[in-house]
Amino acid sequence: ALKAAITPATGLVAVMAVNNEIGVIHPLAEAITIAHAAGARVLVDAVQAIGRLALTPFRPDYIAVSAHKIHGPKGIGALWIAADAPRPAPLLWGGGQEASLRSGTLSPALCAGFGAAAQVAAEGIEAQMFHVKHLANIARNAFAAWEVNGSVEHRWPGNLNVRLEGLDVARLISDCRNVMFSAGSACASGSGQPSHVLKAIGLTDGQAKSSIRLGFGRYTTAQDIEVAASAILSSAKEQGL
Repeated sequence: ALKAAITPATGLVAVMAVNNEIGVIHPLAEAITIAHAAGARVLVDAVQAIGRLALTPFRPDYIAVSAHKIHGPKGIGALWIAADAPRPAPLLWGGGQEASLRSGTLSPALCAGFGAAAQVAAEGIEAQMFHVKHLANIARNAFAAWEVNGSVEHRWPGNLNVRLEGLDVARLISDCRNVMFSAGSACASGSGQPSHVLKAIGLTDGQAKSSIRLGFGRYTTAQDIEVAASAILSSAKEQGL
């Protein structure tokens, strides 16, 4: 599909490393090879992958990351640029800060917080993977009767997107006020429309609207998963499911 979408006029291909809704890890090596063979540069959206997956071995041209996905402060991110990649045009003109790419004074507190969070994430990447896989096994077992949306094998284990036929998700969220989960991405909250991601992988409107997304990470405990699953399953049972 990517090869067919690229034309001689394509200069940049943007691809997610990990999908934010269903946790699927995209085939970066293949995508980057296809794009480079066509003469296009590649921007990897690694917001969901930072501190979890190694990306530079795939040789992308640009990598975009955000601090809040590794428990850092909101409001700051970074753009990694390969040594041989063209420099992008400045986002803002002015004082020439950030190597003339983004003029304006950045918050030292946000920068320091981002750096500290990145250091913690880098030092604990193996322990986090082990911990999150353990949590994923607990969650998958708890929701064994539900269908998993997206690839079961190629996914970040800290994201579980599942569906139950006939589930009223709005009612479920209202009934489980002490559990933090969602019906889709924060980017599309309030739209009332079925997830475009779930539609893109072949789900019907009804299936997409009967899906929920759960996320867990470094600071989530096994007890958190068990309590959340119990509340969700009990509320779903009250719907006759």
